Amino acid sequence: MKILAIGDVTSPAGLEHLKKNLWKFRKTKGIDFCVVNGENASFITGISPDGAVELLRAGADCITGGNHTMQNKSIYTYLDETREILRPINFGDSAPGRGYTILDCNGYRMLVISAMGNIHIDPVLDNPFSFIDKALKEEAGNYDFSILDIHAEATGEKLAIGYGYDGKINIIFGTHTHVKTADLQILPCGTGYITDVGMCGETGGVIGMNAECVVERMRTRLPKKFVAAPGEPKADGVIFTLDESSGKVTATESISF
Repeated sequence: MKILAIGDVTSPAGLEHLKKNLWKFRKTKGIDFCVVNGENASFITGISPDGAVELLRAGADCITGGNHTMQNKSIYTYLDETREILRPINFGDSAPGRGYTILDCNGYRMLVISAMGNIHIDPVLDNPFSFIDKALKEEAGNYDFSILDIHAEATGEKLAIGYGYDGKINIIFGTHTHVKTADLQILPCGTGYITDVGMCGETGGVIGMNAECVVERMRTRLPKKFVAAPGEPKADGVIFTLDESSGKVTATESISF
């Protein structure tokens, strides 16, 4: 079974890129299930209901969230009504929507969890470990395989979560920094892991944004509207090959298209 994880969609152009290319890529690579982090599809203002619908039609089986997901209040009702889109589980039960879902994948039950880290990220949510533990305990026996998107800034925090759930969650991938890391690996107990899968959006700037805007904001500390980077969009991701018999990841492939 091949599972594709795609990093943060950073803009409407990134969404359009997936609409044009994701299904074709899935067919070429024989992808069985695709998770896309869509929290920035409206360009740093969350994701809209229309954007979520388009992303699911484009080939995402599940959309995970992050720190910007709840900024767009228009998505709240859609989060409540749609099993295929998630917000971080550690926003808690008072927030709209859900932090995990169970979806069909070729007859197997796929548990997908969206969680957020605590270090150097805003808002600061509750400890993700306790929420992930609770989800795994509550749904024990109700799923066959599991995927976790840990949306976090600190690489050490993501790696700690990777080792903390090695052998308990089949695939763990990180999002948020928009920069693909070089530590794609299979952990000792068979979990496929990467600290960050990268992003899907315009290239040639700073994590999807125009470099001049970012540099000026950092130099002056004054407000300046972000503008998208000038280059053509691309999608970064990872393909995890999962053995259905053992539940272990047997191969990983870093991809960009």
